[in-house]
Amino acid sequence: MAKNGIRFQDYLKTQMKDPEFRKHYEAYETSTRLAIEIAKMRHAKKMTQSQLAKKLRVRQQMVAQLENPGETLPNVRTLQRVAQAFGKELYIGFR
Repeated sequence: MAKNGIRFQDYLKTQMKDPEFRKHYEAYETSTRLAIEIAKMRHAKKMTQSQLAKKLRVRQQMVAQLENPGETLPNVRTLQRVAQAFGKELYIGFR
């Protein structure tokens, strides 16, 4: 149990029943997962943001934005370029 009496997971479960909250949470969750995944792939290749930017032919600031959850949600074309830079295949699906 959390210090204030409620666990985050319990709080989140309650909040997710609100359609408006759920919509915003899911939108932010997607950008967060993308940002983390891009940063993890870059770190695994021991690349700096500047090195990745050079491969993508963008400025380092763009890579920083891609790795900053909530900053921007990259378009499919950008995600395809990121995948290609890491030798990965981009998969987009629906649940």
